[in-house]
Amino acid sequence: MINTEWFSIRALTLPATAIALLLAFIIVWFILRMQFSKQWAGLYGDAIFTFIIVWKFSVIVTDFSTIIKQPIGLIYFNGGTPGVYFGVVAVIVQFLWKKQKIQLDEEGVTAVIWSILLTQSFYQWLVVLLNDNPLKSEVVTLLVLSILTIFILWKKAVRYYVLMIYTVVFVIVALFQPLGLWQTAVGVSMLLLVLGYIMIQQVGGRK
Repeated sequence: MINTEWFSIRALTLPATAIALLLAFIIVWFILRMQFSKQWAGLYGDAIFTFIIVWKFSVIVTDFSTIIKQPIGLIYFNGGTPGVYFGVVAVIVQFLWKKQKIQLDEEGVTAVIWSILLTQSFYQWLVVLLNDNPLKSEVVTLLVLSILTIFILWKKAVRYYVLMIYTVVFVIVALFQPLGLWQTAVGVSMLLLVLGYIMIQQVGGRK
């Protein structure tokens, strides 16, 4: 989806996509907190914190010259698209580092898959609602991802293949969006598929 709207919070101006992501994080955290043991919401919260910190301060890498000239830019700027990828990779590395401490039981597998699916779905839904993109792409995104997400959660299908199905369907949905496959969300979805594999296979074994 293309970002068409911007929102001001005091002196800070954020694109609608950033607002959508932050809201998705908050909503999914509350769902995990209510649905599962608090440790899984805590794990998700740690991942959110890591992602935001890396995404925000990766501007030091992506635009070093500007930060050297204007250090205050650290407050207003972020790492942009590269920063998003840096943030997701940092979360994957964090889980690899924590894998010995995490006892991933059946509830944990379900929580991991729910967090990955719901974060992507809520983000896509909110991006549609907060921006003004072609009606066809918005309708396809809302309908297909809503039906798929509800079906998966309703059936309580929590195996790894569910992540693969979701990713494939999302890639198909992306073809109907303005930026097609050349959008950050598609690349992130692939990385989240890897994250799901790491969490389920290497930490707790395939469920």
